[in-house]
Amino acid sequence: MILFLLELPIVVMALLIIGTTVAVAWLIVELVHSSPIAKLKPSFRHMLPTLGGSMMAGYVIFSALIANTIWREKEFAQQAVHQEVRSLSFADRMVDAQRYPELGLAIAAYAKVVTQQEWQSMSNGIENAGARQMLDDLHRIALTGLPGLPEEMRKSVVASLKEVEVARQNRLMAATDNMPGEVWLTVMLTALVVLSFSAFAHEHDRPAARIMATLFGVMIGSMMFCIIAVDRPFIGEVSISSEPIAKLWENR
Repeated sequence: MILFLLELPIVVMALLIIGTTVAVAWLIVELVHSSPIAKLKPSFRHMLPTLGGSMMAGYVIFSALIANTIWREKEFAQQAVHQEVRSLSFADRMVDAQRYPELGLAIAAYAKVVTQQEWQSMSNGIENAGARQMLDDLHRIALTGLPGLPEEMRKSVVASLKEVEVARQNRLMAATDNMPGEVWLTVMLTALVVLSFSAFAHEHDRPAARIMATLFGVMIGSMMFCIIAVDRPFIGEVSISSEPIAKLWENR
C-alpha cells in the first residue's frame, strides 16, 4: 500500500491520504450517531471534550516524534550517499588518469551499475551482485594494480575505498530501514481512538461532529502524509536522488 502511494505525484498522494482519513472520520461519526450507546449521560459527555483534546495533543506529539525520527533516518541515508561519492571522487583524483586509466574506468563502471540497477532494488533489500563485484575489483586494483604508484598514495586510495565500503553498507541499511508494522498499528489505533472520542463528544450535534471530524481528519491525515512521504528514503518524489553518484560516470 505504501509503495503504491509513493508512486503517485506528491499532491495526489497528500490529497488521497487526507481525504481517506476524513472519510473514515465521517464514517465513525455516522456509526456513533446510529449506535444505541451514543446517548451518553450529560455529566460524562461534558468530560469528553477535555479528555479528547488531551488525547489529540498527545497524538500530534507522538506523530511528530515519529516523523522526526524518520526524517533523521533520511538525513543519515543522504549523508551515506554523499560520503560514498566523496570517497570515490577522492580516490579518482589521487592518481594520474592518463597513467592509470583503469581506476577511473572502474569507478565509473561501479557508479553506473549503482545508479541504473542497484538504486531500484536496494529498497527491497536486494544488493546488486554486479556492483558488489565491481567494488571488489576496485579494491584489487588499488592493492595489486597501478604499478609504480607511490606507497603513500596507494594507502590513501585504499583508505578511501574502505570509506566507500562503509558508506555503501550504510546506504543499503538505510534503504530498508522502514517504520515497523507495530508502530504503524499504534498510529492507526490511536487515530481511531481520537476520532471516536470526538464523535462521542459531539453526538448531540451531528453538524458539529462532522466539522470536528473534518478538522481532526485533516490534521491526522497530514501527519500520516509526512510520515509516509519519507518512510522509504530512496522511493517517491521526495526521495534521495542518485544524481551525485551518476555524475561519476556521466561526466567521464
